[in-house]
Formats: sequence, C-alpha cells, structure tokens
Amino acid sequence: MRHPILGRNTKHHDAVKHTNAEFHWGTKSGKEYLELEPRMTLLSERGYNEEMKKYSIRAKLFAFFLPHLNNRLAVYKW
Repeated sequence: MRHPILGRNTKHHDAVKHTNAEFHWGTKSGKEYLELEPRMTLLSERGYNEEMKKYSIRAKLFAFFLPHLNNRLAVYKW
C-alpha cells in the first residue's frame, strides 16, 4: 500500500485517454480494503519506515515525522 499523498497515476489506457477519467491509487490505512471485502480481517499493518529506522538516522527521522507516508505491508485473514 502506498499513501495517496505521494501522487497519482497520470498515465491512461488507450480506452480512456480521451475521457476525464482520473486514476487514484494508495490508501491511508489497510482498513480501507475491509469495506471492499467484509469477510476479511486486518491482522497487522507494518510500515517500511518502521523496519528501516533500524539502519540509519535519516530513516529514524523519516519514521518519526512521516510514519505512514511510505509503503506498508498489511496482513489479512479471510
């Protein structure tokens, strides 16, 4: 998952390039997927920044100030 503030997909498929279609991607939380499939349960969600902060001061700062602004791994149970 990627946070939506990081940008949106501006490339369009040939089938919709002459329309006003907008393609957005990214979620703020793994919980947003639960609305799509109510049989799923979110077990855990871990950010890339949480793992990387072990390795550098720059990553620690990024994880502290922008904890959910990078890719995350969400684990679901169906």
